Amino acid sequence: MNLLRFALRRLLFAVFVLFGVLTITFVLSHLLGGNVLQAWFGKEYVLHPNLVALYQKTYHLNDPIWVQFVYYFVGILRGNLGFSPSRGFEPVSQVIEQTLPYTLQVVLTAFVVCVVIGLALGIVSARYYKSPVDRFIRVFYIGAYSSPPYFIGVVVLIIFAYYFRILPSGGYYNPAIANQPTVITGLPIVDSLVEGNWAYFASAARYLILPSLALALATFGIITRVARSALLDVMQMDYIRTARAKGLEEGKLFSRHALPNAAVSLITISSLVMTFLITGSIFVEIIFSYPGIGPYLQLALQNEDYPGIIGVTLVFAAIIVTTNFLADVLYAYADPQIRLG
Repeated sequence: MNLLRFALRRLLFAVFVLFGVLTITFVLSHLLGGNVLQAWFGKEYVLHPNLVALYQKTYHLNDPIWVQFVYYFVGILRGNLGFSPSRGFEPVSQVIEQTLPYTLQVVLTAFVVCVVIGLALGIVSARYYKSPVDRFIRVFYIGAYSSPPYFIGVVVLIIFAYYFRILPSGGYYNPAIANQPTVITGLPIVDSLVEGNWAYFASAARYLILPSLALALATFGIITRVARSALLDVMQMDYIRTARAKGLEEGKLFSRHALPNAAVSLITISSLVMTFLITGSIFVEIIFSYPGIGPYLQLALQNEDYPGIIGVTLVFAAIIVTTNFLADVLYAYADPQIRLG
């Protein structure tokens, strides 16, 4: 019951966070200034007064901002995110449905790469503490973590696409492949794997490597640093010293006792990593012309597309809040002191 109450409290907090994100984004997007109708239709909008009046009425542009917010919030409760002017007034929910799977492909692949690289380097760095290997790893992850995703994206693009020419520089699959995967899970690369469309899967995997690698290299340093610190702290505990005094081999001591106890600290950091991956994917997708939410958000910002901006921000916030919620629940399950406190 304690865990259930803890989860319900966190879930209620997540709802308030999403409402706060929605409110702040709505207000800020409407304070950008400028003529919204001119941004949507161009200077010729004055030649169509009836159309202008229709859109002013539809979007309540002449009403106070709080009235517009109430109408928008009611629409969200009904599953309506509005229409996107930058995409020919296509429903925002439909645009997100088309672009989000590609963003998730990049983010989830980058997360796996990030965890593998981060944990491996963190374990090696802690295992060989204060050695040249440890110093090299620290310099490497600090340098990578200090670099913005778009910079790392440009670097890997130059190295692998233009210098060695072993990976494609942009896009998401080879257009010469005629057979598209059937929608099963919503993620094209997973769907192609499930139905055995190996040609599409191989092509999509090649196009996915660079954006995912660039995103992972910009983020893995968080996991490396936390894993290294957690392992070093565990190795200084009394029960580790006792086991060492009893003659237990250092390798077994490290793998059987230190690693399982240090893993608890990595659960919470996973939510922070996902936040960096979600936000960083915007720049990576633009650099590699990957058809995710990033290019759509850029287009929405350029055209003062309020429904698009708010819709994308709300979706990103929902993913981040969900990740944090799951991390909190897992952490509370692993450490009862959290939920009891």
